Amino acid sequence: MIRVLLVLTTCCLSAGLAADEPLKIDRSIGKEPVYKSKSPKYGLLVFGPEAKDRVWLVLDGDILYVDRNGNGDLTDPGEKIMAEKKAGRDPEEDGYGFEVGDLSVGGRKHKDLSIGFYPLKRVEGSLGKRPEVKAALARDPKAQSISLRIDVDMPGMKGGGVGGRVVFIAGPMDLNGPLLFAAAPGQAPVINLRPPFQLTFHNSLPTLRAGRESEFILAVGSPGVGPGTLARVGHEDTIPLDVNAVAELTFPAKDKKSQTKSRLAIKGRC
Repeated sequence: MIRVLLVLTTCCLSAGLAADEPLKIDRSIGKEPVYKSKSPKYGLLVFGPEAKDRVWLVLDGDILYVDRNGNGDLTDPGEKIMAEKKAGRDPEEDGYGFEVGDLSVGGRKHKDLSIGFYPLKRVEGSLGKRPEVKAALARDPKAQSISLRIDVDMPGMKGGGVGGRVVFIAGPMDLNGPLLFAAAPGQAPVINLRPPFQLTFHNSLPTLRAGRESEFILAVGSPGVGPGTLARVGHEDTIPLDVNAVAELTFPAKDKKSQTKSRLAIKGRC
C-alpha cells in the first residue's frame, strides 16, 4: 500500500497539537436561562492566545442562546436568537439556521457568525455510512449535525473575511466524526478558533491504490475537543499562493532497502 506523508512547507503556520496534549478548557457556565425544552444542547467556541475567551452556544428547540460578550451569562439582552423561518421548510426534516452576527470577547470583535443545525439522518453517501454517524444515530435518531462560519479578528494574521479577519469553518464532519452538541456543558464539543494549525484530510481518509487515480481534499485548521470540531481556515488571503502541501509517497517493496520514494507538491485549491 502506498503511504503518504503530507508536509506544509511554510513558516507562518505552526505545528498542530500533539495527541497527548489535549486542549484544556474550563467548561463551566455562569448563568443560564430557563429553557423551554427538556434537552438543551451545548457547544463552546474558544478564542485568544491561551483559549481563555469563551463563547457558549446552547440550542433550545428553535432558539439559540449565544454568550456574545463571553462573560458566562446567557441571560444578557440580545443573546436569545430565534431560528430563521422559511416558507415550505420543515425544521424537523430540514433543520434550523441562525444568523448570529458579531461577538465581542477579549477586547476583539469577531464578525458574521452563522450556524446551521441539520438532521444527521439526512447525511448521504459514504459519509452517512461511517460508523461514527451510525453510532450517533443509534444513540439519538434525532441528532443534528452542526455547521458554522465566523470571521475571527486574529492579531498577526490576515484573511478573506470582513476587515481582513480570518475565516473559520467548522462541521459538519471531520476525521473523528460529526459535530454534535452535547447534553451537558461538561461534555460540550470545543471549537478552537485560534492557532496552532495543522494540515489534515477533510472529512475522510482517501483510499490509495497503485495504478489508479485517487482524489482527496486537504484542510488547514485548528483541532478542537470532540468529533467534528476541526475549525478549517479559509485559505484565501491567509495562506500565500506559493505555499503548498507536499506529499511524500513511499512505494511498497519486498524489503525496505528497495523501497522508492517520491515527493509531489499539491498545488490545487478549491
